[in-house]
Amino acid sequence: MKKLSMLIVKALAVGLLTTFGLAEFKPPSGEIKGYMINEYYSVLSHHNKDIEGRHGFWFRRIYFTYNNKLTENIKMRLRFEMNSPGDFESSTTLNAFVKDAYLNFKLSGQDVKVGIISPPTFDNIESIWGYRVLEKTPLDLYKLRSSRDFGIALKGNLDSKKAISYELMFGNGSSNKAETDKGKIFYGQLGFKPVEGLYLEVYGDYENQKDEKSYYVYQGFASYQGNWGRAGVQYSNKHFKQEIDGEDSINYDYQIFSVFAVIKVAKDLELIGRYDRAFGDGFETSFQGYKISYIPFADNAVSNLIIGAVSWNATKNVWLIPNIKYVIYDDLDEGEKPSEDIYANLTLWFKF
Repeated sequence: MKKLSMLIVKALAVGLLTTFGLAEFKPPSGEIKGYMINEYYSVLSHHNKDIEGRHGFWFRRIYFTYNNKLTENIKMRLRFEMNSPGDFESSTTLNAFVKDAYLNFKLSGQDVKVGIISPPTFDNIESIWGYRVLEKTPLDLYKLRSSRDFGIALKGNLDSKKAISYELMFGNGSSNKAETDKGKIFYGQLGFKPVEGLYLEVYGDYENQKDEKSYYVYQGFASYQGNWGRAGVQYSNKHFKQEIDGEDSINYDYQIFSVFAVIKVAKDLELIGRYDRAFGDGFETSFQGYKISYIPFADNAVSNLIIGAVSWNATKNVWLIPNIKYVIYDDLDEGEKPSEDIYANLTLWFKF
């Protein structure tokens, strides 16, 4: 009797889904797309001896995206992300969360986005770097700015040749999480393409928070692309200030210098190199490096990150990328210098 009842319930469920058009996985309009980054990691050496020697599989990222054009001038996106914790402690399953959720309005040739979107902080930089599968761009990697925010943005070009681009955004400053305070953030970015292959960008933002805290970031980026590949250089500074008793204040800076090159050696083969230097009194006194997923840094230490990789486009939409990540720390003003970190990884990246 129990089995019969379950069969009836299942049959009714399928019938209702079919009636309302929900049984189809394929949407009647729009597109479903995404990618996965699967990796086998090995920690050959680490300043945290509890992590040294660890190895295994994890998912650095899974994207599942639905895009649709609602009208001639309105588009939408809903994207879910899931990934392994990457903190070498948690053993939780992969849980999905909303990464993007926005409407894009086309107004007089300009784009207006509303919802959970990517700020202009490193959108273009990440696109030119092209290997988010290996590692995030610097401000994202060192947790100095988030890759998402809830707000409204205006984006477009200032000339008919599209040589000068801009983006302005007003947001919560709370990433894709719920807003819990009155602090807000303003972003601004200008991009220039003076000649073919050359791209220059200047960026700045200002954020105020509770407890008389404020932050601002300024950043410059330059890149050149050709048939041989591409290269880029970036300098970023994040300044923190907190007023104390209306007179004194706490101030420190997080500074990053980064340079990368991607060299095309064959139709389906690229060599990748990158160097980041994270320095400044912010990194020396108020940096929680252990919170950085997949590549935890030493706390309160100036670091030098070197990435070397070979990217093989094995077949359409599938890349195999063996890579090495090497972190060297500067001497500390007090205490023992952290030992070097060495990771040897094999990254599998595939799109659908």
